[in-house]
Amino acid sequence: MFTCLDLANHFGFRVVCGDMKSLKREVKVMELDRPGVELLGLFQFHQKDRIILIGNKEMALIKDSDPDVIYRNCLRLANAECPCIIVTQNTPAPIPLIQACHEMNCPLFSSPSDTSALEASMYVYLSEALAKKTAIHACLLEIYGTGVLLLGQSGIGKSEISLELIKKGHRLIADDRVNIAAVRGKLIGTCPESIHGMMEVRGIGIIDVARMFGINALADRTHIKLVISLVSFNPDEPLERVGMKTDRYEILDESVPLIRLPVSAARSMAEIVEAAVTNYKLKDSGYDTGYEFQKRLAEIQERRMMQKREEEMLIQQTMTKGEGGKPVASQDEKKPSTVSSVRVIKKASENDVGTVVRPTSDGTSYTETKE
Repeated sequence: MFTCLDLANHFGFRVVCGDMKSLKREVKVMELDRPGVELLGLFQFHQKDRIILIGNKEMALIKDSDPDVIYRNCLRLANAECPCIIVTQNTPAPIPLIQACHEMNCPLFSSPSDTSALEASMYVYLSEALAKKTAIHACLLEIYGTGVLLLGQSGIGKSEISLELIKKGHRLIADDRVNIAAVRGKLIGTCPESIHGMMEVRGIGIIDVARMFGINALADRTHIKLVISLVSFNPDEPLERVGMKTDRYEILDESVPLIRLPVSAARSMAEIVEAAVTNYKLKDSGYDTGYEFQKRLAEIQERRMMQKREEEMLIQQTMTKGEGGKPVASQDEKKPSTVSSVRVIKKASENDVGTVVRPTSDGTSYTETKE
């Protein structure tokens, strides 16, 4: 449970009024409220469970209004569901507001910060403090600026692969145990305080990453964008070969891309992890290698089909037209005549000139004239 006392300790607020019981009021939402119309008595759209900020505009409205009206409206603002009220820029709290907070036992704080700056800082802080959280067994690194969560059963080599990646210049966030929070639609990973900057390497023990590789080898947090699951190599298990399919991994109702990598002694896993992250970044930027490969195969197949159709059309044209545009003899016309051995004598005229048609070896014939 996150309380007003936690909030006051983080931002250094000064307590104007409120006992220890009131300081343990729970903060449930990260949204803040700047009361304007509420100070004038309009509570139709008021959210009772929000923290209230009183800045210069609200102070000017209070000074220009009837103190009794302000007191009655402050009683409604300081209800039991309101976590606390904060007056910014070290402005003295108005008397009606102090009286109402005393009567309702509502925490009233004073802050030296500017109203807008404090509102922005509190929103960011509360969004993380109130976010859904979990802790999982994994390693978390920042590879090429991308938060990568390494999953796998105990002993598969997560820490050893992480160590190789650190030696290549990538940064470690957490080894063995990772704290994850869903903050404004993003998964933010951090390291438990007890193991921050430490790694366990089997056979060696605990090592101090910052002292061995420098302070730049560590990062406090990262946005988790990719999950890589390390699995034991099994030649019979089907795995993605082209890269068209993208699996997803669910954490705290948020999903991130998942890549499964088989681990074996013959593979350089650190370099394969680097390649997987680079390919993910290419996909994220709009270039999908698997899609481009399929597109290339389709273009090659289409080009071959077009060539085949052109060849078929050319053969058909050659068969229908000969040289000089003359028709080509059909197969039946090219066959030798069955009567080629028969001698034909034709009487051409009255002076007994005979015409003899003789066959040749190629199936054609020539004409011989005899008197």
